[in-house]
Amino acid sequence: MRHHSGRSYSPEHFPQNELEKIICLANNLASGADRVEEPRRGTRRPEPPIHLTHILSDGRTIMKEVTAAELAYAAEEIGKNLRELRKDFDKDPANGYLRIYDFLDNYDFLHSIPAETRAPLNDVSLWDHLKLTAAFATCIWLDGGYRGDDTKKYTFCLLSGDADKVSHYIGVSSRLPDLYARSARVRRATLEAGSAIKKTLGPECLIYAGGGGFLALCPEKKGEIAANNAKEAFEKATDGEVTITVNRVVADGSLAQKKFGGFWNKAMQQMRIVKLQRPISIRDPVEEDQVCDVCHIRPATKKDPSKVLHIDASPRPEALCDECWQLRQEGIGASLDQIRDKTDFVAVVKTDGDSMGEVLSGKRLEKFRKNITPSRLAGVSRLINEVCEDELCDAVKDFGGECLFAGGDDVLAVLPGERALEASMKIASIFRERMAGECTMSAGVAIFHRKLPVYIGLEAVQTLIAMAKGKEGKNSVAFAIIGGAGLTPDKLKETVQPYSWGELEKILEIAKFLQESGLPTSQIRRISRAAKEDPEEAKIRIKYLMGREVIPWSRGNELMSYLKSGLLSDAFMIYNTFRVR
Repeated sequence: MRHHSGRSYSPEHFPQNELEKIICLANNLASGADRVEEPRRGTRRPEPPIHLTHILSDGRTIMKEVTAAELAYAAEEIGKNLRELRKDFDKDPANGYLRIYDFLDNYDFLHSIPAETRAPLNDVSLWDHLKLTAAFATCIWLDGGYRGDDTKKYTFCLLSGDADKVSHYIGVSSRLPDLYARSARVRRATLEAGSAIKKTLGPECLIYAGGGGFLALCPEKKGEIAANNAKEAFEKATDGEVTITVNRVVADGSLAQKKFGGFWNKAMQQMRIVKLQRPISIRDPVEEDQVCDVCHIRPATKKDPSKVLHIDASPRPEALCDECWQLRQEGIGASLDQIRDKTDFVAVVKTDGDSMGEVLSGKRLEKFRKNITPSRLAGVSRLINEVCEDELCDAVKDFGGECLFAGGDDVLAVLPGERALEASMKIASIFRERMAGECTMSAGVAIFHRKLPVYIGLEAVQTLIAMAKGKEGKNSVAFAIIGGAGLTPDKLKETVQPYSWGELEKILEIAKFLQESGLPTSQIRRISRAAKEDPEEAKIRIKYLMGREVIPWSRGNELMSYLKSGLLSDAFMIYNTFRVR
């Protein structure tokens, strides 16, 4: 109870020893107090039910409602478990603490209770606030202990890590088993880096780890050793195949407390600079007749008889180095045959959150007169990662696909071709809804026949997502139906245009109409071709066919309305690709 020193608290609740003073100071740092924003005027401490509101809202978007009965039950459950865990703590404080932390971290109800009950400050869960309070307390203790209440007397280090060239590492192979194995290895490496930070500093200091990156709060004195341990753990987990850039930024307690968004933004800017300065590694040359067919950088030592290459009219098994052979074995069982649908088309889909830096730096919160406090950064980071790793991956599976990579605000997946556009629309919708309508997502969708190499889709989707995010306002999708291996990025840019999600919904609506209309495909093709080159000619052709009763009057009127949308030719392309012949 003794972690407050404000005038609204009784002196008996003021901190009375060094540890309590550290926790009181850490509590103020984590919450951003003394903060600019205050509860709404006249707001009293509410009676249950109490509400946890969305960080990206003015306090009116409710995420969870907690009743008095639920609070009472949770208090009893937590108390009972902590009493049991305390026995272990007394015997072995280090492992006992980790067991207590893990129990609280996995007790989902703590993620539903607001740390502050008055709107609009009730947007951080009790767990996120307690975790950051513990992190600040750890940093203060390890950096020399309590030195008064002036936050400028303390320094804190923001430690960040970002994997290098992840997309290149995952997409270097054209085989789906390799993609799965490489993605799994990056996920495993990210968790290992996070575990190294937890072992070095304590689990509370890791703000998040996912998507090939991490962020941690640590004492200045421990910054270098924590960075080195995390880097070593990550690169060991990938056998040195993927490196990670780590960076440290130091600020005093005043900046960490009142302008944590600026602290985070400085860390990200410096990370970009450090990555640009990274030296280019040059590997030893390998004799041409010994090189691995996948990575092209190591000697081949194994042959995969299940994959036959047709080179210069002389077929041979694919040759792999030891590393690529191991990855192939880890990914056995993954096949495009499991993904393809009745038309034999598959798709690679890549989605990415728009302008997420504005959220994590706090700029997006300015409209709600909020600051990005440490607790809020932890809360919104956890939310973004959980949405991508759990809900968006589940959405991909619901459409018959599989996630190759999910983390941060990115998703890379393979799906049945005919369901990929609808799936991308659903993914973007879930993300926007879970971000209280304040964040959007863009996507690239590359659709191709399953007999084409996967790398064609992987290469195309990189260009397509860039085109979607380059559209004014972002919140867009760019898709292409790829017929062969000769499609270059420049050709994609010439022939493809990004659409808003509303326009894509309309395109799919028209394609469905064409599929269900019963109209002759030859006539639809002529109208579609004319719609692209001369809409007036298409209009005349529709009226002519209506007059001759080739097209029923009601269907013709619908077709005329779709012609006005300017999306008819794109819808025909989708209809024609996926129609069952």
